[in-house]
Amino acid sequence: MTDRTDLVRRIVDLSNGSLEITRLGTGWPSAGTLLAAGSSTEVNIFSGRIGLSHRSRDSVERRFQNPATAAPLESEPGRASILLGLWEDDEIESLASPVIAMAEAARREGRVTRWSVFLSLEKLLEASYAGWSTQTSHSAEVIQYFRPELLPLSLTASLFGSALDEGLIQKSIRATGLLETAEFSPTSERVRRAVSVLVRDARFSGRVLDAYGRACAMCGLAFSLVQGAHIYPASAPGSVDRIVNGVALCANHHLAFDRHIIGVDPFDLTVTFRPDVVSEAQFDPAVRHFILGTFPSLRLPAIGNEPDSEMFIRRYEFFGDEYRWLGSFT
Repeated sequence: MTDRTDLVRRIVDLSNGSLEITRLGTGWPSAGTLLAAGSSTEVNIFSGRIGLSHRSRDSVERRFQNPATAAPLESEPGRASILLGLWEDDEIESLASPVIAMAEAARREGRVTRWSVFLSLEKLLEASYAGWSTQTSHSAEVIQYFRPELLPLSLTASLFGSALDEGLIQKSIRATGLLETAEFSPTSERVRRAVSVLVRDARFSGRVLDAYGRACAMCGLAFSLVQGAHIYPASAPGSVDRIVNGVALCANHHLAFDRHIIGVDPFDLTVTFRPDVVSEAQFDPAVRHFILGTFPSLRLPAIGNEPDSEMFIRRYEFFGDEYRWLGSFT
């Protein structure tokens, strides 16, 4: 056994049953299977222990490194490469919980020199106490920080290229009791169920984004600022995670859709704003700019994935009075 293999075993122990090792190897990598929401993903795990940065930035930064003598990080067909750092002990800070930091493995693929992944201490502490945090580095690398129980969610989002709703993640974390003290800690099954819901949402979002070319169907904005949203809500009776029940929306249009101030005709896909919002645009240039920047009708996804008119009709029936201003389509 080596320190790397011990580290992999520790990550497995902390993952709440979501990660199984199929080939331990040297620990760089170890082969495993990630289990979540009724499906499995074959992975190669490249991991390191998170410690002080040792470059006069220990007050704000931590890091983990590749092994000095190991083979370079290389991808393997049929397996997802995941690059993980585990923060469990610290010479300076106190932790509420262990934290995993997941960096982008593809950025380091094939590099034969020693390298480090530098991490924000603020984000590590936020994840330790709040369960989840995300950082975009100066080089545009997205690093996710999370409690080990949330590993399936982080990996699924990365594989499907989903923009995660951090508000929803935090709400789910609070609902499971994951942040409670050990005396009131949640059951493993309760946490697994909550994570499975988030994983399914991330998969759905990724498929919807692909169908819409990863651009907002109401304004065309892309730049990884778009999410796949349900038309007929996931929480509603009989909802389905199918692309025809989804639409790609930027953060602003997603919020407007969720707040019922924007509607879509189920049949011709015309986009309409609530009358009071249109009136507000006469006096507020920001609102006017938002309306003028919205397409007159929904931009269509790839052929065969067009929104199902029934999903819009069921949405308007489900929310009732919230859409009274839109009229009836039945």
